Amino acid sequence: MKRLIYVLVWATLGLASVPAFALPSLQLDILGGYYNQTGNSLYDDQTVVASRQNFTLYALMELSRKTPLGDTYYLSMALFPNTASTGDPGSFIFNGRTIDVSEDMVYGNPGLPAHGIYQTNYFLYDFTFNHENTVGRYNVQDDPGGFGQPGSSLYYAAFNVDTSGLASGLSIHFDLFNSKTKAPFSHDAQSFASESHYAIPEPATFLLLASGLAGLISLRRSKQS
Repeated sequence: MKRLIYVLVWATLGLASVPAFALPSLQLDILGGYYNQTGNSLYDDQTVVASRQNFTLYALMELSRKTPLGDTYYLSMALFPNTASTGDPGSFIFNGRTIDVSEDMVYGNPGLPAHGIYQTNYFLYDFTFNHENTVGRYNVQDDPGGFGQPGSSLYYAAFNVDTSGLASGLSIHFDLFNSKTKAPFSHDAQSFASESHYAIPEPATFLLLASGLAGLISLRRSKQS
């Protein structure tokens, strides 16, 4: 009986020491990025978002049965939101290459769950991780933009991205995967989306601007008289 109680106590302590959420074998991070939990319609929920139009994107991989070092990995760069643009959606630069949304991207799904992104225009980039590029183990969901942890538990690949050529309100959503698994939706990434500076004001805003302008004209006339 005592032995059974001893075993149960150690089993309970062992379960308590296991993290509630295991670190995924694939993650995406953005240097200087932040974690968008919910509520911003410009960005997908639960993703790392860039805080500027020029940024460094990091693909992170921890060795596992489904993520071997010599495997081919893919970055999907997808236009967000997934609605057809009435004008020119523009282009973005990925590692020195200009990618035109209309000409270089294809419409559809690269074989990933839709997760509010697909179907849309997307571009696939394949690469392999360099065994010399390592960084300390961390969870981007808890520490977004935290690349540079001491250690060598994760392999990484870095990519320079510039989305300043995209039309206002559009961004690029990044997914990382190989033939066996993918980064979970809570560990993907998205570029900064600029809002239009020429948006049509709401009626209340328009009336406020109009009344202010009328006041300035009236004041100028009274001074002239």
